[in-house]
Amino acid sequence: MSMLAKLSRRSRHVAAITAVVTVSTAMLLSMPAREANAATSFTVFNETQGDHSTWALDQFGLTNNAVVYDRWGLTCSTTGCSNVPSQSTFESAITSVVSQFGASPTTPIALDFEGIVPDSATSNAQAQQDLNLYEELATWAHGAEPSAPIGMYSYDWKTAYDSYTAQLYTGGYFQFFAPTMYNRWATVADWKAELSAAVSNDKSMDSSLPIYPFIWPMWDNGSSAELSAADWTTEFRDLEPSTQGAIVWANSATTLDTTSCGWLSDLSYEMSVLDNKQSTGPLTVTAAVPNTCEISHGATTAVPLTITNNGTSTSVATTLSAQPGPQGITEAYTSAAVPALAPGASYSTTLNITVPSSVTDQTALLQINYGTGFRRLTVIVD
Repeated sequence: MSMLAKLSRRSRHVAAITAVVTVSTAMLLSMPAREANAATSFTVFNETQGDHSTWALDQFGLTNNAVVYDRWGLTCSTTGCSNVPSQSTFESAITSVVSQFGASPTTPIALDFEGIVPDSATSNAQAQQDLNLYEELATWAHGAEPSAPIGMYSYDWKTAYDSYTAQLYTGGYFQFFAPTMYNRWATVADWKAELSAAVSNDKSMDSSLPIYPFIWPMWDNGSSAELSAADWTTEFRDLEPSTQGAIVWANSATTLDTTSCGWLSDLSYEMSVLDNKQSTGPLTVTAAVPNTCEISHGATTAVPLTITNNGTSTSVATTLSAQPGPQGITEAYTSAAVPALAPGASYSTTLNITVPSSVTDQTALLQINYGTGFRRLTVIVD
């Protein structure tokens, strides 16, 4: 198989993000603010658009990016590679997924071809064939989307055949690392250790490139459970100082339901911190969404609210202002006038959220605006 000439070393692209703030569920609506660690250099990408476009995670501030899966069954032996598409077929696939995932021309594209990742080879000869094919495919990917950084889904905590893998980065074929950091291990502590190994290995190959690990809000160790808010928080605390972002992924079998409220709420909170859009002031709002965080299509859901003055002086009287939600979702308060509150005093009312039956998104970002500040409420629409 003839191979294209190697690319000249390309300039490295680091995509930027404009995050949108969200805070949801009673727990996170009352969570104390945290300073935005690495807010200017940490990007959260949304790669759920392929199977889960109705999740609409981009409304929370995630940046849509694309992934190309191996639809051809690529494989290499010690002497050559099989099932390789033509250049035109491959380039067409690249442009198609960029459109499918709603990605911009400058956001990263991940190539997920697990059958030809060099660190999974069984010999130097096979690793060389993997390298040769990946060089050609990366060249074609750049031809199809010249403004997009290209990277490779890989098992970067493994160091087998690193001398071959490194050439894809130092040779300018790839502009970012995309280690798979799904929760394959028994505990979050184990995950943290493997993240450290992956980051160290990536930096040893090319310390100038950004690292965007793939993360998935499910345990991938046989339990099939979803991550809790605490687990997701811990993982973000480790990702932010050691990488330049993360790629949120979910397979076609991943669903949104009440067991998703924890990780989804924390993802919303993380985005609010990254964009530094948390409201300040003495008043805090706690929302008790029925069924944890779910509201229903074609119905009105009553959400009890408690507004508390956590300051040291009496707050000014204010008014709750109904805000329009996405896809025609509306808000109404049973009592919108919030009286002046002494320190430690609270006021209770009800937020009525009406969801038209025409709504297609499975999540909604809402805002509780109380005049002197706001809280964001993230809900799952069932």
